[in-house]
Amino acid sequence: MKQVAIQERLTPKQVAVAYQALPKELRQAKTVVVWQGKSPVNGDRIGVVVSGLKGNSANDKTGAMAQASIILLDVHPNEAINTGQDVAICGGCPLRKQETGKRICYVNVLFTSGAKFRAQLASKYPIATPEQLGIILAYNGMGIRFGDYGDPAMVPYEVWAEVLSWVSEKSTSYTHQWQEPWFDTRHFEYSMASIDDINTVEKLQELHGNNVRYYRLANDYNDLSNNEIKCPSDPNNRKHGKRVIECADCGLCSGEKTTAKNIVIIEGN
Repeated sequence: MKQVAIQERLTPKQVAVAYQALPKELRQAKTVVVWQGKSPVNGDRIGVVVSGLKGNSANDKTGAMAQASIILLDVHPNEAINTGQDVAICGGCPLRKQETGKRICYVNVLFTSGAKFRAQLASKYPIATPEQLGIILAYNGMGIRFGDYGDPAMVPYEVWAEVLSWVSEKSTSYTHQWQEPWFDTRHFEYSMASIDDINTVEKLQELHGNNVRYYRLANDYNDLSNNEIKCPSDPNNRKHGKRVIECADCGLCSGEKTTAKNIVIIEGN
């Protein structure tokens, strides 16, 4: 499945025609379910819910990007975290709840993923194919963030490739699954390898070579290497209440879609 920027194959008029051909419920939807399947970790039922399709995302860092959440279809996110069942969507990510009870992950599951879980359970969201989601994003001129919750690598590469074949705007994605034997390295085409104290740059390069782009969580910016830069989105640099640089404007965290340096961010930014 070839990844082609929308402007290389379709004119705005052609995009509009494709959009108008969509069912009315998809043209009106703010949120859709895009894919349902099995976790490569343990076979649990998981799915993808994409929100913010009308530019209504409340994410302070990303700005107006669609937000794709990978969720368990049968277990509320809070329960999944407390019981460890979130391994189906997060794998061995060290930001999950540890044995000490500490959870580093930034996602507020009660107000984001929890709401999506309850709504999809009640069948309140229409179902869209990856192509239909791509058309919606292209028509609205929006990028997408893969993994608002959960790891994008839990979803078949072909799903994201189809979405991105339509999207010309910025996209962002991060995966902790690059050490797993089932990991599909094609995810690096659009996704950054997540790096931390446990999943290190050295491990990444030993497994996948020196050219895979990564996103490193750090305590400070004192140890940046020559091929790393600070995350441009500064929470303290604001204008009219918004970050001056949002992910929707930046787009550097898009794997091999760009040749930029690797990105480093301080926890909590």
